[in-house]
Order: sequence, then C-alpha cells, then structure tokens
Amino acid sequence: MDIVVADRAPEPEPQPAVMVGWTPRFSLTVITFARDAMLRRLIAHLGPVLKERRDVEFILVDNNPDALDRSAWLVGLGTARYVKLGANHGVRARNVGARHARGDILVFNDDDVLIEPADFLDRFAEAFDTDPRLGLVCARTVMADTGETPRAYFPHTNKQLPHDRTFKTFRFQANAFAIRRATYARVGLMADDFFYGLEEIDYAYRVIKAGFEILHLPAVRALEFNDPGGRRPQPAVERMRLANKFKISYLHMPLAPLLVNIPLFAVYVLMLNRGKVNVPGAFGDFVAWAWRNRARRAPIDRPARAYIRACGGQLWK
Repeated sequence: MDIVVADRAPEPEPQPAVMVGWTPRFSLTVITFARDAMLRRLIAHLGPVLKERRDVEFILVDNNPDALDRSAWLVGLGTARYVKLGANHGVRARNVGARHARGDILVFNDDDVLIEPADFLDRFAEAFDTDPRLGLVCARTVMADTGETPRAYFPHTNKQLPHDRTFKTFRFQANAFAIRRATYARVGLMADDFFYGLEEIDYAYRVIKAGFEILHLPAVRALEFNDPGGRRPQPAVERMRLANKFKISYLHMPLAPLLVNIPLFAVYVLMLNRGKVNVPGAFGDFVAWAWRNRARRAPIDRPARAYIRACGGQLWK
C-alpha cells in the first residue's frame, strides 16, 4: 500500500505527470465531496476489483473542506494516492487526478457511481487496443433504481438510438469514462470554466477537434445513484448548466448553428424545468464570461464536423 497525501492542489497549468519508475496500465481517479457514505460504498465495491491487480493505481481527490483525512479508507485498494484539496473545486478536481496519474489509461469514476462488470478496466483497454483512432471511451449510464438510461445521460443527440448498442459518438458522460494518456497529453486538462455541469460536452469537442474518436461502450455500465450530497439547490444547478451550454456553443459551434442553438436550448431547458430556471440570469452569466474570453472562440473545423455527421449527429444541437 502506497498512499501519498498532498495538502493542496498542484500549481495551475502543470504539464501531464511524468512517468518515473513503475508505470501502471491504469490510473483510476475518484473525486469526492460531501458523500462519505456513498464513497465508502464505492470503495467497498472497488476493493474486490482492485486488490488482486498489479496494474492499477487508485487516486482519491478529496474536495471536502473539512480536516478529515480519508486516506485510511483506501486500505485494500492496492497502490493508492490520496490528495486533500481543502476546498471544493467541483468537477475541475478531475484535473488534479490527471496530473497525478501515471497510467497509460486514465479512468474517471464519480463518487456516486458503481462501474460494472468487475473487468471494466480490461474492457476499456480492449476497446483502445482494438481501435487506435479511439481517444476516449465512455460507459453506458443506467440509473441504479430503474436500470434504465435517461435521455439526459445518453451520449448522443439522437435519443432514439438503442441504448445497448456500441457506437462512435461525439459526446460522453463524465461519470465513468477512460481516456488514453496520449489523448490527454494532446488535448490537455478539462477547462476550468466549468465548476459543474456539461463539462464533458466541451471536452468532447476538444477531443474530436484533436483528431480522436469517442466510443460509447454499453458492455461497461455506470450505475448512477445521483446521491444528493453536496449538490446545490436545483435552480442554481440549472442556471449553471444553461450558462455552461451557452459557453460551450460559443467556444465550438460555427456561427449559423450557434445562432440557432442558444435560443432553442434556452427554450428547451425552460420547458424541461417547467419554467423554473432563470434564463436571463444564465444568459447574463454567459455574456460576462464571453466578453472576458472572446479570444478563445475556435469553432470546430471541417474534419470534426464531418466526424459528427458520420456519427449521425447534428451540428446545431
């Protein structure tokens, strides 16, 4: 058991971790905040999966602002690293795990998600080994209480596609996914613009713009519990998600689809939440952000647009 405790996050914008000495095949990162009971359940789930393996390192990134040291919980997970941030960095804490990771394949697992079957790491690796064009592979999300995949968790704009079918896509769910180190080294960290919500859509655009492909792999299932611990009130979450969607569209969409997407998505979210979302507030958040980040707009190029169409996607969504 090798547990490394860090008192704070690394400095901003470091390069990907340098592999020195032992190099695991996989680095499995979990970020956690205000979900101790669910985290203990996840660790118990992973124990039998990891304890006999010698090709995995487990990284727990602790977003909790308390003084509790949770490193002792990792006993039985083999080689483990514990990083205590001392403040809630939201989903951006995945970057901390990526910076510490030494594996050839970086796997990310939300703290309220149980990945199955037990050989999920090998299934991710097999997908990468079979297709050198793949940069990222995501699991099929199913709700723990129903066994079904909700529309919002299906990584494609065509929600009529069979949920149990393997297919190339241009979206992914960040609750359970794997990425090649080579992809991460080229694409870089997830954007710091997104504290929570839809950050994977931005990253998916960046992955395909870099020339990599994305695979939906339903043979790996992410049992989503949607634990309420640490969540902000729903109106605040929906406002943040809507503002994030505006940001992502602004960064990556060509002008014509952008002009269509922003109003239509605002109406869609308004209807979905039965009017209980602050659209003007979200748009104001976006406008303030867009002014500060106006130089970053880089619409997807022709090869990326062709890839999205080949996957059956529509550019304006």
